[in-house]
Amino acid sequence: MCRIYLIKAYKFRLKPTRKIAHTFECWLDGCRELYNAGLQERRDAWKISKLSVNYHAQAIQLPEIKVCREDLARINAQVLQDTLRKLSKTFDAFFRRVKAGQTPGYPRFKNKKVFNSFTFPQMKGSFRIEGKHLHLSKIGKVKILQHREMNGEIKTCTVKHEADGWYVIFAVEENQSRFFPRTGNRVGIDVGITTFATLSTGEVIDNPKLLRQAEKRLKTAQGKVSRRTKGSHRRGKAVTLLAKQHLKVKRQRLDFFHKTSLQLVREFDQVVFEDLNISGMVKNHHLAKSICDAAWGSFIGVHFAKAANAGRTAEKVNPYATSQLCSVCKARMKLSLSQRVFHCTSCGSTKGRDHNAAINIKKRGGTAFSESGGYAASRPENFIKRSRLL
Repeated sequence: MCRIYLIKAYKFRLKPTRKIAHTFECWLDGCRELYNAGLQERRDAWKISKLSVNYHAQAIQLPEIKVCREDLARINAQVLQDTLRKLSKTFDAFFRRVKAGQTPGYPRFKNKKVFNSFTFPQMKGSFRIEGKHLHLSKIGKVKILQHREMNGEIKTCTVKHEADGWYVIFAVEENQSRFFPRTGNRVGIDVGITTFATLSTGEVIDNPKLLRQAEKRLKTAQGKVSRRTKGSHRRGKAVTLLAKQHLKVKRQRLDFFHKTSLQLVREFDQVVFEDLNISGMVKNHHLAKSICDAAWGSFIGVHFAKAANAGRTAEKVNPYATSQLCSVCKARMKLSLSQRVFHCTSCGSTKGRDHNAAINIKKRGGTAFSESGGYAASRPENFIKRSRLL
């Protein structure tokens, strides 16, 4: 029996001194400058000579660069190499989109607001945790608020700057362990705006509408930014305050997603979602803010990752006409968005619109239960689109 390993991220707050915080900022500036210089070199080489520059061609130049640039010489060599690897992955993704016929989006230069982290790609000789301190190569020891234990082998260490301070993120390789017993239950979920989600069992998950609740605070903070003079110290403080308000909404939303997903993982062996075209739905400007506030895509991504970690399964299916088909007799009824009750004129069944859709979503799932309590592959219908676990 082969073991399945999962990469799990652990995030802890750092409490650096002023000197170390200044060192972090200098490293970020150096890595960002290296990233932008590498991007410039690749772009000019292709534009002028039609030459393709790869990671290795740029990495072998680092020793010469460090001789000329003392600020880069103070940065750990592996951190600089990882910066060039990030650039290489960005170009790999660009070429993949070109081959797939998608809108490619050429790699862009990074500014301070976007480039906010650097990574130690190997633990040996680069970083270690001793008690309440994190020791980083060429930086020193930093106080870390480690609020939980990490189970597994630490692979990488990323130092990240956010609006309210510095954080460290460890990528840890763990053994997959199914810590919840089989329940034999599966469920379909229809996401929405009025209610966040409706389950095929009839249960309803309320929409917290976190962005709507924070609008007053965000408006006040945005007003302070608008009244400040550009480039002034007071404007910088107002921008930081606004960023903290947005960060709070983001963290509240993630907390809601994780708690909701954990409850679903405990109760159901398989969860079936619709494969929604959310980017297309956002083009409806009347509903765009509410759709972004609900953030269905992020929730589904969180659940896929949590289900994989717990040994559960999750699936996306084609959403075509799930709200218009009767879940009992499959008769189709045309409903407007304002009609919240589905009444079938063919068989006479009456259900809530979202409840009826959730039952249809569950039935489109391509995995069936076997009598032994496990999963047996069933013959999927033509409209089912499978997705791999995250």
